[in-house]
Amino acid sequence: MKVSTWPVLLLAAFSAGPTAPAQTVRRADPAKPLEIVLVATTQYATHDFYAHTANGAGPDFRDATSIFPGQRIDLVVLAKNYSVNASKRASLIYDLDITYPGGKTQRAGHDLRLCVGPVPDITLLAYAGQNASFSAESGDPLGNYIFAVTAQDRVAGTSTRKTVTLQVAPYVEPLLPTGFNPSGWMASYYLNPSPELALPALFKIAASLSKDNTDAWPPILGFYEEVLKANPWLAAVFLDRLKNANAADRTLLLFVLGYAWRNDPTYADLSKGPWPDADRGDFNDPMQLDLLWGRFFATGAFAPVDRIASALTLHRSLGALERFKANPSAATSKGPTPEMMQELILKAAQWSLGANAYKHPLVRRYLEWILAQQRPDPMFNVLLKTTLDAVHSAGKPTDSPSSP
Repeated sequence: MKVSTWPVLLLAAFSAGPTAPAQTVRRADPAKPLEIVLVATTQYATHDFYAHTANGAGPDFRDATSIFPGQRIDLVVLAKNYSVNASKRASLIYDLDITYPGGKTQRAGHDLRLCVGPVPDITLLAYAGQNASFSAESGDPLGNYIFAVTAQDRVAGTSTRKTVTLQVAPYVEPLLPTGFNPSGWMASYYLNPSPELALPALFKIAASLSKDNTDAWPPILGFYEEVLKANPWLAAVFLDRLKNANAADRTLLLFVLGYAWRNDPTYADLSKGPWPDADRGDFNDPMQLDLLWGRFFATGAFAPVDRIASALTLHRSLGALERFKANPSAATSKGPTPEMMQELILKAAQWSLGANAYKHPLVRRYLEWILAQQRPDPMFNVLLKTTLDAVHSAGKPTDSPSSP
């Protein structure tokens, strides 16, 4: 067993009924007790869903009912209708207990911080200041694990308990669902992660692409990099398939693993690089945008969207294409100038942000949050607002990421 905790600090809005005047209120609804929500999820970007969206308006958390040995589960704890004292301070802590198959119980966390300190609005949903994660390691039994959270409201002197049951089951490569849609599966993965499909889905994806469609691969590579990073247990699954793969399948697996593990010296020989760095410095290759979108589809994380949005700072190169048209002899004989490439990347970033914000409410909410920060670059803010205005004027999308 492996249990770890990590700190966060967040309060998100929730709907409450009418309350008494602020100076007499100790809970949002005095007629009801403290309520605890415990979610066991393989969506690892849940903090981003609330920290980088206005009023915590991220997608719903998806409960997991089973995991595989070595797969991580995040135990997210939230509270509402808690008490505050006269200074509007809350004091919520909790213990985490795990009951193993067979009945053994372990105290995995004691006095973990749920919400301790001033609360700006008593109707806010408290996202635990410390959350925990769990994975079954070698030697841990298979079967049902019960996770129990006992929360104490120290202001009111009350406590409540919440449990979830999770099965740890051996991995057996599944058959793809009938009518499996690879692009829909990738685009909606962050809403309902299904890493068990990663290997068979890869072969389905490759079979659906023409051999000369090289532009399709960067988002796939970025996607699989994140899926493999989040699920280290998949490495053995991929490598086991590699042992008996035919020539075509071996080439495919090495291509994907080579990118995902390009920075691991153990697998350095697999990489077909050099690959553009999507994380640092200026953008200089449109492939960087595609790699980042693949990462977002795999995680739902804020960082890839924020990085793509940062390409709007390349506005200093706007007009380079028009200047080239007016004086083509000024361009180098080797191809587009750096300024022309930056303008192309800026326009590609703006288009892709708009297209994905239209289809993915989470992307739109991330961009709205970025715009609300008003970065000290007026043109960046103008370009981002223009992108969002176009999304808002288009209304609700006619389609959304589909499940497998």
